[in-house]
Amino acid sequence: MNKYFKHRVKKAIVVQNLITVEFLDIGDDFTYPEETHDFYEFAYIDNGAIYCHIENDKIQLSQGDFLLIAPHKRHFYSSVELGERSSIFIVCFQCSADVLSILEQKISLSSDLKILVANILQEAKNAFEFPFNRKLKLLDSPLYASQQLVENNIETLLIQLIRNETKQNEQIKFVMSSIEKERNLISDIISLLKNNLYARLTLEQISQQTYYSKTILNHLFKKNMGITIMQYYNGLKIEEAKKLLRKNHSSAEIANLLTFESATYFTKVFKKYVGMTPSAYKKRIL
Repeated sequence: MNKYFKHRVKKAIVVQNLITVEFLDIGDDFTYPEETHDFYEFAYIDNGAIYCHIENDKIQLSQGDFLLIAPHKRHFYSSVELGERSSIFIVCFQCSADVLSILEQKISLSSDLKILVANILQEAKNAFEFPFNRKLKLLDSPLYASQQLVENNIETLLIQLIRNETKQNEQIKFVMSSIEKERNLISDIISLLKNNLYARLTLEQISQQTYYSKTILNHLFKKNMGITIMQYYNGLKIEEAKKLLRKNHSSAEIANLLTFESATYFTKVFKKYVGMTPSAYKKRIL
């Protein structure tokens, strides 16, 4: 019998959620309300021309142009006075890939990428009521897997755009390599912390094992995770403490197992993270 080995596919771009899909036919007096939001938005000009205002920049987009707008960027659209109507296709979605930052510029799409955009629009029509509104409403009988194909086509479009950009720009390759190294470092730190829940791992030890200074480690970790390494470590220990409390261990036992300085200090940290003492938590769950 042949022996087979599994390979976990590494996904570079993943669209977690689809927020809105809009296709707008606009006239000379059109202005789209200014907004900011915590997800990505892309605009594709299907016909005519339009202005996109991002923060203090004003970018003119013409037929075939694509523009990606990063989360938290203040933006709005307005018409270009050319005496003709224009059409704009807008898609909002959630994606956590840092590498998308290299696409935050006007890009003129090639014919094959225009086909991908057309596929996104068609599959959106196969899944949701058209014309689209601010809130997507699923059809009573959507075409099989149409929602998935919307997301798949967005991912493919973004991947192809990133490939095109990296072919032309060595600096982008360096940035992507740096982002990848940073992600790997954060992943290594988290694995190290999880594997040492029943030990007392110090920042100095992490520094020695990763070959980065303590200052750099904390800076990169906080930038990516929002908290310091030791705060994250304590959070992991408290989650483990909850499991031990469910198994009826005492606070003193848990403090010892998870190498807290004392039962008193363990109680203080537990209350900070959970909002109640270990004994109150234990009464609540048992």
